[in-house]
Amino acid sequence: MTRGQLIQILQKFMPAGSLEYAADLLIRHQIQLHIKKPRATKYGDYRPPLPGEKHRISLNNDLNEYAFLVTFLHEVAHLLNFEKYGTKVSPHGLEWKHQFQRVSIPVFEANILPGDIRNSLGKYLGNPAASSCSDPQLFRTLRKYDNEKQVLVEELPLNTIFRMKDGREFIKLQKNRTRYTCKELRSGRVYLVPGLAACEIVLDK
Repeated sequence: MTRGQLIQILQKFMPAGSLEYAADLLIRHQIQLHIKKPRATKYGDYRPPLPGEKHRISLNNDLNEYAFLVTFLHEVAHLLNFEKYGTKVSPHGLEWKHQFQRVSIPVFEANILPGDIRNSLGKYLGNPAASSCSDPQLFRTLRKYDNEKQVLVEELPLNTIFRMKDGREFIKLQKNRTRYTCKELRSGRVYLVPGLAACEIVLDK
């Protein structure tokens, strides 16, 4: 696929000023990009290449353009970390943090982000977490740009029944720091669900 074709695809998901940079990363590192239906447990992931294959990055298709870009950079940082260290280091250790900072700086310095996102991303880059969702300030700032505002688990009263993106239904039981003890209705199993996870209230139970 040519650079122009990649840019044409990416413009549906990323802010305009980032398209050339993202396309160049995809070409330079031979990345196979998969855009997926929303997943309940993650916004994106990276998989190292099997023999004879390319690096693989997948991203959810329901992310707003800025969340899509930040998640893409997060996964590219995993790729860079793998290229340099293989599997010898922690997936989100100091080495990954350095790679995330490195790959994000061109976007940060290009001044293509809204002021509030640029401010939150700048603070996040000081010590990146395992996920943008692990940083409440950055997550909440990115969420402002969603076309459809979804309810968060942390916003629900206790004993509310809710449905995750994957269709599973839970009842919210109690708070545990940033996660909530929730019981899946179908299986009866208990899970710790992030408070910042998007969901919808079930009204017909």
